Amino acid sequence: MTEKTEQTRLNKTKKPIRNKSAIRIPISLHFYAVEIVVIILVVFIINIYIQSIVKNYIANECNSRLDIAVNSTQNFADAFTSQITASDERTEENIRAYLTNTIVTSADLSNQASIALYTFDEKTGKHLVLWPTAYYSTSYANNANNVITQVIEEEGYKTLNKTQTTDIDGNIIYYRTLKFELVTTVVEGDVQFDPDGNPIISPPPSVTTSTSTMINGKNIDLDNYYLCIYINSRSYYSFMASMTLALVQAAMLAIVIAGLLSIMMTYPLIFSTQKLSKFAKRIAKGDLRPVRGHIVSKELSELGDVMNQMAYKLEESDIEQKTFFQNASHELRTPLMSIQGYAEGLKYGVFESDEDRDNAINVIIDETGRLSSLVENLLSISKMDMSRSGNFEVKKQNIDISKLYDTIIDRVRGNFIHNDKSIINDFNAKNVYVYGNENDLLRCIENIFSNCLRYCKTAVTFKCNTDKSGRNVIFEISDDGPGIAPEVQEHLFERFSKGADGKHGIGLALALSIAEEHEGTVNAYNKEDGGACFEVILPVIKHRDQLTKINNDSTT
Repeated sequence: MTEKTEQTRLNKTKKPIRNKSAIRIPISLHFYAVEIVVIILVVFIINIYIQSIVKNYIANECNSRLDIAVNSTQNFADAFTSQITASDERTEENIRAYLTNTIVTSADLSNQASIALYTFDEKTGKHLVLWPTAYYSTSYANNANNVITQVIEEEGYKTLNKTQTTDIDGNIIYYRTLKFELVTTVVEGDVQFDPDGNPIISPPPSVTTSTSTMINGKNIDLDNYYLCIYINSRSYYSFMASMTLALVQAAMLAIVIAGLLSIMMTYPLIFSTQKLSKFAKRIAKGDLRPVRGHIVSKELSELGDVMNQMAYKLEESDIEQKTFFQNASHELRTPLMSIQGYAEGLKYGVFESDEDRDNAINVIIDETGRLSSLVENLLSISKMDMSRSGNFEVKKQNIDISKLYDTIIDRVRGNFIHNDKSIINDFNAKNVYVYGNENDLLRCIENIFSNCLRYCKTAVTFKCNTDKSGRNVIFEISDDGPGIAPEVQEHLFERFSKGADGKHGIGLALALSIAEEHEGTVNAYNKEDGGACFEVILPVIKHRDQLTKINNDSTT
């Protein structure tokens, strides 16, 4: 039961991770939503801007029209009061009729605003609209009566010669109030005359005095006469509402057009994305054929090219991996078969003499060593591959080249003595450091030494110096052998590529991988005087601050 549960858990971990979001919105809707938000914001901002401009324009326009109307009305009032004298025997009703008739027949009144003439008694709170009358226009009279009633309720008649506003049924009314009174100066029931014998008449409408007047010895109580000059801004605000409606209609049309454009713009993107998604699924199944066809979007086209390169690299890697396993299995099978054959011969007594048994044991030991060396090289080259792919980090530190040089000679000296060959040393790189893994660098140079030892006749020359720029250290290993064959030169550093007397074809490939891991390289060529020459080039660290930085990076 436990094994089944563990297997189920492992199977679950192998499943691909999927997006668990319940709602998946198409990319076209994302574009459309962004466009709608932008359109709404633009319309909202424009509407606010237009309304602020139009409201200021309406206020200025109404004030300008009221100014014109007030000036014309002032002229009319002056003309009217000049016609009323203290000796006038007309009654109050006659004066009101005369005033109304004067308004009707006056040519000075401007048509920039509406005019309403009314009387108001603050004691009784009653008012009477003298003009316009229902006989002139019923709707005009009703409208004027509504305006006067609202003005009196708000006590707007108390503020003279100043533009005010009131709201009637949602309509903003701009108005000004003018007041004029028919006033004379009385002395004990007699009319006062000036030196020329003319009666003194009332002051202009802008002056406020008593409404109690004696005309021809009679005390006539004249009401306060008011002129309300007003403008209904409904037409202006209707125009602004029409502009707002037109703006909303334009926004709706823009939203519809944006929807069509979103579909037209995102369809190629969706099509290309689906195409690349199918291509990725094919790669996951092992079908590494490149994607074909035109991809509209520049970014997705670049992604398609990158995915094609990835498929090509994966195909190359797959072929290399299969070739590697085939060659590795072959190289491993050869020493294993030798070991198995000689071991079985020893077990079943095939080798009768002691010398044959000793030879068999020596072969088993040699093949075991060869097998061990092959496995170590395979592990090392696999580690370099993992490091290049970012799945493994090679631990590095500062290495003194002189110590590395001496260590290499100590390690390979025994093989040279055993094979009756000599090493010629030439070291000229004091106080030089490299940043790397010491064991890997030793294996890199040892593999080259092993190759030169195999082909040399008498000696191998080992030199170490820096280049002219001082930025690189060069390990030069050369032999006095036959050199590198032309057919081998091109494939020298490929895995499992072997010369005539080669072992398993991993050593030089591993040496190049290690050098590249340390940001260096390996070169190979034939010398003019004969023999092969290998150069391992590694970057140098000279300055103390560079050493300190690398040490700090390695510790962190």
